[in-house]
Amino acid sequence: MKNKINRFYCTVACIIVTVFAAGVAWGVAPSPMDIMKGVVEEVFHTLQAYPVGGPPENLTVRREAIKKIIDRHFDAAEMSQRALGKYWKEIPEEKQQEFTRLFYWRLYNFYVMRLENYSDEKVIYNKELLKGNVAAIYTQVNSKKYPEFDIEYRLRQQGDDWKIYDVVIEGVSLVANYRSQFNSFLSKKSIDELLKALREKTPEDSLQ
Repeated sequence: MKNKINRFYCTVACIIVTVFAAGVAWGVAPSPMDIMKGVVEEVFHTLQAYPVGGPPENLTVRREAIKKIIDRHFDAAEMSQRALGKYWKEIPEEKQQEFTRLFYWRLYNFYVMRLENYSDEKVIYNKELLKGNVAAIYTQVNSKKYPEFDIEYRLRQQGDDWKIYDVVIEGVSLVANYRSQFNSFLSKKSIDELLKALREKTPEDSLQ
């Protein structure tokens, strides 16, 4: 079961980061689909420009570039609130902020450490569904290393921009997976203990 979960997160890791950046055309607000396509091009360009097998300095440059991509289009606050679920409103604002910071850092490190192993994915954009200020982009991913699989990206509109707050791969939600872990943890322990665990555990560790 643990291996299956690890494989799921590994797949999410390599793909989700590819949806965190896109250029804005002059005077035209990008659609969620525009963002998705721009992101894939930018991230794969970064991976190819600073390959793992290149000089040592590639590591720092590559990771800094990827973090900038994530920071621009990853809705850390929204994903953190959804991941913590019913417990979010039960904790004071300062702990909400600390949880968001720790959760985001956990995700970032997890993604970056695995993303660096990928560069050959081909993404097929199947459809875009819009409903008010939320959107879903349905894609199909082909890779030389892994079987074909489907990914749904969920985005929420913020002004003229769209921020990603969840990724669903083969019907399994990233947010729901973390929420299950956090709910299980908080049913037995306190938010302070959860924050402590997030400070101490590596991105690969599950919360027990």
